[in-house]
Amino acid sequence: MVNLILEECMKKGLLLDKEVFGMLSGLGEDVALEVVGILDGVGVRVVTRKIFDEHPDKFGKYFGKVEVVKSGDVKLLSDIKFKSGKVEVGDFVRHFRARYEAIREIFISNFDTASQHKNLQAGNLSSIRRIGVNSGVYSIIAMVTSKRITKNKNLLLEVEDLTGNSIVLVNKENRVLFEEARNLMLDDIVVFRVSGSSDMLFANEIIFPDAKLESERFGDADEYVAFSGDFHVGSKNFLESSALKFIDWLNGEVGDERQKAIARKVKYLFLAGDCVDGIGNHPGQERFLNIKSCRGQYRKLEEILRKIRSDVQIVMCAGQHDAVWVGEPQRTVSDKWAPGLHRMENVRLVTNPSMVDVDGFKILMYHGASINRFIDEMSDIRTSVGHGNPTRVVKEMLKRRHIAPTHGLMDYVPCEEKDGLVIGDVPDIVVTGDQHRAEVDSYNNILLVAGSCWQSITPFEEKIGNIPDPCKVPLFNLKTREVKIIDFSEDAVKWEEGDDLVCDLRRGENV
Repeated sequence: MVNLILEECMKKGLLLDKEVFGMLSGLGEDVALEVVGILDGVGVRVVTRKIFDEHPDKFGKYFGKVEVVKSGDVKLLSDIKFKSGKVEVGDFVRHFRARYEAIREIFISNFDTASQHKNLQAGNLSSIRRIGVNSGVYSIIAMVTSKRITKNKNLLLEVEDLTGNSIVLVNKENRVLFEEARNLMLDDIVVFRVSGSSDMLFANEIIFPDAKLESERFGDADEYVAFSGDFHVGSKNFLESSALKFIDWLNGEVGDERQKAIARKVKYLFLAGDCVDGIGNHPGQERFLNIKSCRGQYRKLEEILRKIRSDVQIVMCAGQHDAVWVGEPQRTVSDKWAPGLHRMENVRLVTNPSMVDVDGFKILMYHGASINRFIDEMSDIRTSVGHGNPTRVVKEMLKRRHIAPTHGLMDYVPCEEKDGLVIGDVPDIVVTGDQHRAEVDSYNNILLVAGSCWQSITPFEEKIGNIPDPCKVPLFNLKTREVKIIDFSEDAVKWEEGDDLVCDLRRGENV
């Protein structure tokens, strides 16, 4: 592939600097040659990274330079600059520094506006280095690097900021604080209100950056957003007939006039990853596939999505099963694997995670690979709800303002300028997938939506005790905030709550 890139550049008279050559080499062959063709039309001969930044409309989808772009009423708000070339140790150092600084800015903003912390203004914060040998009261923003129980059953935390490190002890007698500290995850960044000296600090309060909205947002349009994903097209467990029932309903081809009126109001469909089952995700996967190529799976997915009426805007991110490197943030699925999806005018492929604006609603879409890691690490969640309550985990993400805080629990990719997993802007809605169970909840005026799936239970899910609840689609009305979860697993649409609204899914027959 390297020779092909160089040969094509020589034919077009293009000179690439080292960074650009590395960026092109990291793309697939077809995509790299496509970028070279676009460069030829830009009218430059010496190609540097600056060219890509100056033409986001031409190169944004290849290298992550994303501006606010409209697609109908859909605006992409994410701005993830993926690193090109080799990832080195220094990139991880910059990644954690960028994360710390981003969450520090969140704290400062919170303290300047939140009434419950009026006694803790930005000017009252201290760095660890400034804590002296004399006892005092301090407030520090620090990352948790280690935690252990002492022989006296107290909790000892090692913490650090950009200036140094220290020890914070949480006394077991303060039961509320102790439980809160016990649920801290490694690499969490929080504010500790402490007393003591540089030798030892004693925790009095722990404050999370947290995500809150003053009030719920209501839209002007009487329209619905549907949330789905996890089709796992290509799997022998793919419930295709049920998925097609959903599409028939969405297109207004089944049901009475009332049903069809509701279906016509669905203007947006969010697909939160794993829309194909992928190849080589786990040993022996091929035994459970009926489409054994990535391109074939995406062709089948395209065939299904093209059945949806064209005025429905479809927003889709990747998941662990998609043809994208599993390290997060994940890039969009490239046209090397899914050229047909790239050609669909009503499909917007976005990174995982992504923030998308729909009629003024900020919707954070994340497939959910880290949900299982939260469950593994937090005993309160693991013992009380396990895999059956995915929105419970999302609350912990929002509380921390980070999707996957702990290093080593999952793969992640250091980006160029910031940690792409920090939840900077507070969303109105968070939608996740992965757990294969539909659920709706609320946290600090933020709507939490977990998508279902279109796949029957797999041997892996049986092994880990995750029981899916397939073929259910949450619907959210932008004007009224009404939420419905509709069930397409049988021959009739069923609403889990609200009005008794049922229709037969066999064409032309209503109940």
